[in-house]
Amino acid sequence: MVEEAALQLLDSVTHNAGLDLHLKKKGEDEVPAKILLHYTKENCRKRRVLCSQLYVLRFLLEFLQDVNSANWEEDNPELNKEVEPVRQRWIALKSEYQDKVQEVEELLPQLLERIQLLQEKKTQLEETLQRFQQKKALKQDTVKQELQESIQKSQQSVQKCQQQIQLLKAEVDKLEQSADNWIQTVNRDSSHLDLLHSLQGISLVSVGEEDIVLDLNVGEEAQLAPLRIIVHLTSQGQFHIQAGNSMPDLPPDLQRGDICCITAVLLELKCWYQSHGRLLAELRDLQERFALDWLPAERKLFFLRGSVQYTLLVEPGYPHSGGVRLLSVRRSETSVPHDHFKPPAESPSLTVWLEYLRSSPEGAST
Repeated sequence: MVEEAALQLLDSVTHNAGLDLHLKKKGEDEVPAKILLHYTKENCRKRRVLCSQLYVLRFLLEFLQDVNSANWEEDNPELNKEVEPVRQRWIALKSEYQDKVQEVEELLPQLLERIQLLQEKKTQLEETLQRFQQKKALKQDTVKQELQESIQKSQQSVQKCQQQIQLLKAEVDKLEQSADNWIQTVNRDSSHLDLLHSLQGISLVSVGEEDIVLDLNVGEEAQLAPLRIIVHLTSQGQFHIQAGNSMPDLPPDLQRGDICCITAVLLELKCWYQSHGRLLAELRDLQERFALDWLPAERKLFFLRGSVQYTLLVEPGYPHSGGVRLLSVRRSETSVPHDHFKPPAESPSLTVWLEYLRSSPEGAST
């Protein structure tokens, strides 16, 4: 009877799962949607729980019915065939379980030994950590004391530095005053030299304590590099001019004088270089190739080739208006006729003359 009632109840619940759960009694007010939704969810949950319980009950009832009708006699050959594999499987599992248990029992002493070693190492580490902390505390005290001593020494050094700074400030003030005077002098000289450069083509290269380096520009049409000169200033109000490049000596009357006359001297030196620059540049190159001796006052050039000495005269205005003439040829203090010496060029330059004399066989055999 119980079985039939449960089955009927389960069938009724299964077939009426879609019952209207939102019906209300007649005469009642409309239920709010929020409350109705909560009620519906809760009612569905309870129905699902009830259905699951009924399914379990149905399964148990069906199982009991099958048990009552089954034949459980031990001499059933079909049942023995089904049970035997299960029993063999169970025996194998039991044997495997015992093997695992034996393996664990064998590993257990080793694990215990390792645990004991770990405990000993833990104790050693704790002792080491304790000693380290003690040394750290002692080291901190030592460092703190050394730091205090270092701070005291630093304070003393700072005081000494402050005193030294005061002395240096006084010295700097003196140097600044001296520098101001020097700057005024340099500015005065620089302004004067800038004026010379803008009006007369004189460039200031550098300024030292006693020297001034200048470049005398003679113009691009002359095709000459600037003449670099070094002006030495003395405390007696004098100046001395020296050529700054590998140039023959400057005219003696333009090398010294009073500072008040330096402007006129620089102008004369520029004019001199403009008229003699090409000749001087050519002489500078020739002196590296030939044995020469130049007399600027007489405008004579002596060329020595073995035992033969040639004397050439460079006419004023060379190379634009003047030329070069062979004055004499001497060999072992004896004059040699020189009328037949003549380069093939129409207006030979000094370089052409020297090349001709060096390659001429007549002068060497005379």
